Amino acid sequence: MYIRGGAQILVLAALVAVTGCVTTTEGGFKADRKEEVARRVDAATQYLEKGNTEQAIVHLRRALEIDPRSAPVNETLARVFAQSGEYELADQHFRAAIEAEPGFSRARNNYAAFLYGRGDIDGAIAQLEKVVADTLYEKRADAFSNLGKAYLRKGETAKAEEVFDRALKMDRRQAPAMLELADINMQRDQVAEAARVYALYRKASARPSSRSLLLGIRIARATGDRDAEASYALQLKGLFPDSEEYRSYQAMPPAR
Repeated sequence: MYIRGGAQILVLAALVAVTGCVTTTEGGFKADRKEEVARRVDAATQYLEKGNTEQAIVHLRRALEIDPRSAPVNETLARVFAQSGEYELADQHFRAAIEAEPGFSRARNNYAAFLYGRGDIDGAIAQLEKVVADTLYEKRADAFSNLGKAYLRKGETAKAEEVFDRALKMDRRQAPAMLELADINMQRDQVAEAARVYALYRKASARPSSRSLLLGIRIARATGDRDAEASYALQLKGLFPDSEEYRSYQAMPPAR
């Protein structure tokens, strides 16, 4: 009897040990799956940045099989489809990402950019309003700048100006907001303020755009700074000879 009982105890001990191993293995298995999803998303993002959407999808397909509701997987997949011009699929996956993780501000910000590009300005504003409400989002100042652009697109200049000011309070080197504010002031014939803000933009911006150079030409002409106007015109011709802005400059009447 003693031996039989001892055997039973040994069997029970073995079962407990096995059960404990299974629990640990399952936990490790879940962790491994989560890590693989993260690795797949990182790999897909790198391929996407290189323009290789096919290889990006290879990794995302596997990640989606592991976790169909993963917000990062769906958000990255949405960007892949947006880049390849499959807009309905992009929209579906952006929505899936936000539904799975409503506080995923990066997904909302990228979805807003997608909607803005598709002409859905109201949709972009709705997403960006939620993004800027996330006080811990690391790119909140950028989101405020994007929100300002969306309000400008709707013709709501006062709201746009307020939002651009918010962006600059968060990031004094927020060049896109500076450019828009300089343009707004120029449209109002507030030349001195436009010139002041444009000078700040020039210091904050690493590389001019065709739009910024044309605005610089307009401001320089309004302030009578012929040297600056000539410099901006030369850059516009050299960097963006086929741009709409250069054609606009060529169509401008001669300076008085």
